[in-house]
Amino acid sequence: MQSKYYKIHELVPQYIYSKYGDRAWKFIDNRLIKTIDAIKETFPLGTITINNYAWGGNRNWSGLRTPKSNYYSETSQHSFGRAVDMIFSEYEADHIRKYIKKNLDKFPYIKGLEEGVSWVHLDVRNEEELVTFHPKA
Repeated sequence: MQSKYYKIHELVPQYIYSKYGDRAWKFIDNRLIKTIDAIKETFPLGTITINNYAWGGNRNWSGLRTPKSNYYSETSQHSFGRAVDMIFSEYEADHIRKYIKKNLDKFPYIKGLEEGVSWVHLDVRNEEELVTFHPKA
């Protein structure tokens, strides 16, 4: 499955994209793809940045993370292709999180949200209920 709105290089690190190209979609959970498309449709104004290295930006690890990343954790949802960190140009992160929590029926696969950060971390972990958490100290 591929996203309607995002290119695969926005979801995987540069070295993975260089090696696999469009075949790298196989590393991203289909629930995550459906979710980020639903987020874009719900919040259509401006841009939503995940990885931006293709445009000369410094974001390379905001989707899939591998052991080559300084942010890698073997238990992180990013490591399984089930999480993204999104930056919205026209919406505050707290606004997005509040909206998601009030409208979980629109985002049935979101099971993880990180609180207290300036970006929106969402994931499609294998849980029954939504889990919210704060960044590690």
